[in-house]
Amino acid sequence: MAATLLLTVSGLASGLVVPADERCHSTDKAVLGIDIGATYSCVAVYCNGRVEIIPNDQGSRLTPSWVAFTDGGGRFVVGEAAKEQAVGSPGRAVHDFMRLLGKKFGDDDVQREMTRLPYAVVDMEGKPHVRVDAADGDVRVLSPEEIAAAVLAKMKETAEAHLGRTVSSAVVAVPVYFNDAQRRAISDAGDIAGLDVMRIVSEPIAAALAYGLDNAKSDGKRVVVFDLGGETLDVTALVADDGFFDVLATNGDGHLGGEDFDRRVAATGVRARLSAQHQVRVEIESVLDGGVDLSETLTRAQFEELNDDLFVRTMAPLRKTMADAGLEKGDIDEIIPVGGSTRIPMVQQLIRDYFDGKKEIVKGNNPDETVADGAAVIGRHVAGDDDDKPTMLGNLLNYPTMQCNARTESFSLIHRSIRSPLILVRTISIETAGGALTPMIPRRSRLPAERTHVFTTYLGGQMAVAINVFQGEGSTEKDNTLLGRLALTGIPPASVWNWGWRWRPIQVTVKVDELGDIHVEAADKGGSGKLERLSIVSGEGHEHGRLSKEEIDRMIREVAEDLVEEERIVKERVDALNMLETYIVKHTVTGGETDCEANARAASEWLDGNPAAEKEDCEEKLKELEDACGPFMAAVHETSGLGHDELYVRIIGLDPTYNIKSQRLIISVKDNNTTSGFKREISQPK
Repeated sequence: MAATLLLTVSGLASGLVVPADERCHSTDKAVLGIDIGATYSCVAVYCNGRVEIIPNDQGSRLTPSWVAFTDGGGRFVVGEAAKEQAVGSPGRAVHDFMRLLGKKFGDDDVQREMTRLPYAVVDMEGKPHVRVDAADGDVRVLSPEEIAAAVLAKMKETAEAHLGRTVSSAVVAVPVYFNDAQRRAISDAGDIAGLDVMRIVSEPIAAALAYGLDNAKSDGKRVVVFDLGGETLDVTALVADDGFFDVLATNGDGHLGGEDFDRRVAATGVRARLSAQHQVRVEIESVLDGGVDLSETLTRAQFEELNDDLFVRTMAPLRKTMADAGLEKGDIDEIIPVGGSTRIPMVQQLIRDYFDGKKEIVKGNNPDETVADGAAVIGRHVAGDDDDKPTMLGNLLNYPTMQCNARTESFSLIHRSIRSPLILVRTISIETAGGALTPMIPRRSRLPAERTHVFTTYLGGQMAVAINVFQGEGSTEKDNTLLGRLALTGIPPASVWNWGWRWRPIQVTVKVDELGDIHVEAADKGGSGKLERLSIVSGEGHEHGRLSKEEIDRMIREVAEDLVEEERIVKERVDALNMLETYIVKHTVTGGETDCEANARAASEWLDGNPAAEKEDCEEKLKELEDACGPFMAAVHETSGLGHDELYVRIIGLDPTYNIKSQRLIISVKDNNTTSGFKREISQPK
């Protein structure tokens, strides 16, 4: 059935109360800076003379980009509460949805993603939608825009709790490779969430702004932004020149991020701790048959050995970006880190080694928060908060007016005179015979730009021409995004009398103006005078999978505005349900038929029969379980911590068995990259 989207997110009612003297005192319009990431999202605002990163209701400055479906009412929770839902009910939790935004269901990359996503992706009118299953058997089908809207709404309410007032405008940062359709999808998501997305900025440009590279002293600087996030790696080369940022080249690995390093050690948090310490204790519950735990010391050297192939992969996009940009190592002035995984010492060392030890990563900002910081800087100017006054950000400077467009990648940084040196991000092409594309205006062209090319009809006697306009860098139409179609009809068929040959000449002119709007004109040059025009306005239209105004209005109506108190009740119930489900999962298999396991199974059956159980019922059932399992688990934990060297080899290669007769655990470990391995018996305590 169609989804009714009720955004149940932690916000004003259950959020942290900010003392009045710590709130933003500005009376001007607040424009948020939002980094909506594949793994985590972050929100910031320029306030009290500086950028503030805003903590959520749990005190964290990062919120997981997870959305979960709760039983009853079609409501959603966002963030940690949603992530916890995945423990007991993975079918109700959605993440990694950014890969579906602005795409068609039949796109090759969508089909590839469907094989790895833990939730169902279905086709609705040619667009990918997420199917979310509730425990009561109900089904919700949601667009990626609705999922993104839930995250943006969470960011909005987090900011409102901090500021103590309503906020309705934002600057949203997106990956640099997002095309026009994907950016429009983000704009639609903002509309659904009740946010006016005033600017959409690429993440590397926001990062550069966070480090103050928008002043006159930065002119001519060449910058590499190295963004290693939770699930993706993006490397971008920028140049700040004559008042604007030009994206010279960008490359990445869509399936390499911090979570890949975590999976190698089968535990989260290890990567971050080893970035600051040389060794950590890793404890993994029930990693072996029979509920046996592992407790091991993992050193930084062992972690680096486990992930050596991943570290090698991080350098490939950097090398390609430098080559595509035509830059030498000595041309780079700054290396800006983005994403928590750039803290990994080996990543930093590999970057230093690539630049022959002559370049260091810029420090000073939290790499997890840099993009939101830069987006808030832009929000400040959009709001007019600087009032043309000199302001301190790094050095004393007079901030320029900033312009950004969904189709054009660069900012116009205007200091004293009005100018608009915008850059086209992706090539605009015309489809010709056989599906091949003829580039008309190449990427990185300074706008406005215009080009005219004369084509001919393809068939003898042809009286109509269809002109398809594409955006992208692929050589054929299937590798690019269709922006629009123009039909030139009623042209006389060519003959030796009216043209001298079988084909008629068709003159096509493509122009992209300062706003990123595309204007196409096709004219028959064979004497008929036939002329047709097409304008593709940036940010408008229903093409390429963008939601229509009616769809957006429907989704906005579905967002409940009066759920503050109900939101608190639902969240508390979900938290209690999660705690009970987590406890049941951990204690269902304890290595034998015990009172603990029997009670856990009984609780599981009770939960299956009572999917809409109230908070108090869940808490009472959890108390019963804790009373039954407490003594048993205390005895189990007394036998844990059997330190061995199994963990630092590839844990994913473990093949344990348990010999009941000899009471010995047989562990076979095989290194996936070599032929080496070992087999060991570990005595189990009686």
